[in-house]
Amino acid sequence: MASQPILIHKLTPAQIDLIDRLASRDDVQMDGLAYPDLVAYQELEKLGFAEMRVEPRRKIRIVITDQGAQVRAAGYISKKPVARLTEPQIAALRFLAERPRQFNDIPASMKDTVRRLRLRGWAESQEDGQFWTRITAEGWQLLNLLNY
Repeated sequence: MASQPILIHKLTPAQIDLIDRLASRDDVQMDGLAYPDLVAYQELEKLGFAEMRVEPRRKIRIVITDQGAQVRAAGYISKKPVARLTEPQIAALRFLAERPRQFNDIPASMKDTVRRLRLRGWAESQEDGQFWTRITAEGWQLLNLLNY
Protein backbone atom coordinates (compact mmCIF):
# COMPACT_ATOMS: atom_id res chain seq x y z
CA MET A 1 0.00 0.00 0.00
CA ALA A 2 1.37 3.41 -0.99
CA SER A 3 2.06 5.91 1.74
CA GLN A 4 0.55 9.36 1.84
CA PRO A 5 2.47 12.22 0.16
CA ILE A 6 4.59 14.39 2.43
CA LEU A 7 3.17 17.90 2.60
CA ILE A 8 5.76 20.62 2.00
CA HIS A 9 5.05 24.03 3.53
CA LYS A 10 8.15 25.84 2.26
CA LEU A 11 7.88 27.26 -1.23
CA THR A 12 9.84 25.40 -3.89
CA PRO A 13 12.98 27.08 -5.28
CA ALA A 14 11.15 27.93 -8.52
CA GLN A 15 8.28 29.51 -6.57
CA ILE A 16 10.72 31.49 -4.41
CA ASP A 17 12.52 32.78 -7.50
CA LEU A 18 9.27 33.97 -9.07
CA ILE A 19 7.98 35.54 -5.83
CA ASP A 20 11.27 37.46 -5.49
CA ARG A 21 11.01 38.75 -9.07
CA LEU A 22 7.39 39.77 -8.52
CA ALA A 23 8.30 41.59 -5.31
CA SER A 24 11.22 43.46 -6.85
CA ARG A 25 9.72 44.37 -10.24
CA ASP A 26 6.41 45.72 -11.41
CA ASP A 27 6.75 44.67 -15.03
CA VAL A 28 6.64 40.86 -14.97
CA GLN A 29 4.55 40.11 -18.03
CA MET A 30 2.73 36.85 -18.69
CA ASP A 31 4.06 36.54 -22.24
CA GLY A 32 7.64 36.96 -20.97
CA LEU A 33 7.51 33.92 -18.69
CA ALA A 34 9.31 30.74 -19.63
CA TYR A 35 7.55 27.40 -19.16
CA PRO A 36 9.06 26.70 -15.69
CA ASP A 37 7.94 30.17 -14.56
CA LEU A 38 4.42 29.54 -15.89
CA VAL A 39 4.22 26.32 -13.86
CA ALA A 40 5.43 28.18 -10.75
CA TYR A 41 2.91 30.96 -11.42
CA GLN A 42 0.03 28.47 -11.72
CA GLU A 43 0.99 26.91 -8.39
CA LEU A 44 1.32 30.33 -6.72
CA GLU A 45 -2.01 31.47 -8.14
CA LYS A 46 -3.78 28.39 -6.72
CA LEU A 47 -2.28 29.23 -3.33
CA GLY A 48 -3.34 32.89 -3.62
CA PHE A 49 0.25 34.21 -3.60
CA ALA A 50 0.25 35.66 -7.14
CA GLU A 51 -2.34 36.87 -9.60
CA MET A 52 -2.60 38.32 -13.06
CA ARG A 53 -3.62 41.87 -13.75
CA VAL A 54 -5.26 42.81 -17.01
CA GLU A 55 -5.29 46.51 -17.73
CA PRO A 56 -6.91 48.08 -20.79
CA ARG A 57 -4.58 48.23 -23.82
CA ARG A 58 -1.69 46.70 -21.90
CA LYS A 59 -0.06 43.31 -21.66
CA ILE A 60 -1.08 40.91 -18.91
CA ARG A 61 1.09 41.37 -15.82
CA ILE A 62 1.77 38.98 -12.97
CA VAL A 63 1.82 40.53 -9.49
CA ILE A 64 2.42 39.34 -5.97
CA THR A 65 -0.62 39.38 -3.67
CA ASP A 66 -0.70 40.51 -0.05
CA GLN A 67 -0.67 36.84 0.97
CA GLY A 68 2.39 36.30 -1.22
CA ALA A 69 4.16 39.23 0.42
CA GLN A 70 3.33 37.80 3.86
CA VAL A 71 4.75 34.39 2.91
CA ARG A 72 7.88 36.08 1.59
CA ALA A 73 8.28 38.01 4.85
CA ALA A 74 7.80 34.74 6.79
CA GLY A 75 10.81 33.14 5.13
CA TYR A 76 8.75 31.43 2.38
CA ILE A 77 6.97 29.20 4.86
CA SER A 78 3.24 28.84 4.26
CA LYS A 79 0.48 27.62 6.55
CA LYS A 80 -0.97 25.86 3.50
CA PRO A 81 1.00 23.05 1.87
CA VAL A 82 2.61 24.31 -1.33
CA ALA A 83 3.72 20.93 -2.69
CA ARG A 84 3.20 17.24 -2.08
CA LEU A 85 6.29 15.06 -2.15
CA THR A 86 5.37 11.58 -3.34
CA GLU A 87 7.23 8.27 -3.12
CA PRO A 88 8.24 8.42 -6.81
CA GLN A 89 9.66 11.92 -6.29
CA ILE A 90 11.64 10.78 -3.25
CA ALA A 91 12.95 7.80 -5.23
CA ALA A 92 13.97 10.12 -8.09
CA LEU A 93 15.77 12.47 -5.68
CA ARG A 94 17.66 9.52 -4.21
CA PHE A 95 18.47 8.26 -7.70
CA LEU A 96 19.89 11.66 -8.70
CA ALA A 97 21.76 11.95 -5.40
CA GLU A 98 23.92 8.98 -6.34
CA ARG A 99 25.54 10.98 -9.19
CA PRO A 100 24.54 13.31 -12.04
CA ARG A 101 22.62 11.35 -14.65
CA GLN A 102 22.52 11.53 -18.41
CA PHE A 103 19.08 11.64 -19.96
CA ASN A 104 19.41 8.07 -21.26
CA ASP A 105 20.47 6.81 -17.79
CA ILE A 106 17.13 7.84 -16.30
CA PRO A 107 14.58 5.01 -16.45
CA ALA A 108 11.54 5.77 -18.60
CA SER A 109 9.24 5.39 -15.59
CA MET A 110 11.18 8.16 -13.82
CA LYS A 111 11.61 10.71 -16.64
CA ASP A 112 8.42 12.67 -15.98
CA THR A 113 9.09 12.69 -12.24
CA VAL A 114 12.61 14.03 -12.82
CA ARG A 115 11.19 16.67 -15.17
CA ARG A 116 8.85 17.78 -12.39
CA LEU A 117 11.76 17.95 -9.93
CA ARG A 118 13.57 20.23 -12.39
CA LEU A 119 10.48 22.45 -12.73
CA ARG A 120 10.30 22.83 -8.97
CA GLY A 121 14.02 23.56 -8.62
CA TRP A 122 15.01 20.45 -6.66
CA ALA A 123 17.02 19.18 -9.66
CA GLU A 124 18.68 20.99 -12.54
CA SER A 125 19.87 20.32 -16.05
CA GLN A 126 23.30 20.91 -17.49
CA GLU A 127 24.43 20.57 -21.07
CA ASP A 128 28.03 20.10 -22.12
CA GLY A 129 27.49 18.25 -25.35
CA GLN A 130 25.30 15.83 -23.41
CA PHE A 131 22.20 16.46 -21.32
CA TRP A 132 22.81 15.89 -17.57
CA THR A 133 20.47 16.17 -14.59
CA ARG A 134 21.73 16.61 -11.06
CA ILE A 135 20.21 17.36 -7.67
CA THR A 136 20.38 20.99 -6.44
CA ALA A 137 21.33 22.25 -2.98
CA GLU A 138 17.62 22.59 -2.18
CA GLY A 139 17.07 18.99 -3.29
CA TRP A 140 19.85 17.89 -0.94
CA GLN A 141 18.20 19.83 1.91
CA LEU A 142 14.96 18.00 1.21
CA LEU A 143 16.70 14.61 1.20
CA ASN A 144 18.50 15.43 4.44
CA LEU A 145 15.16 16.24 6.06
CA LEU A 146 13.95 12.83 4.90
CA ASN A 147 17.04 11.19 6.45
CA TYR A 148 18.48 10.27 3.06
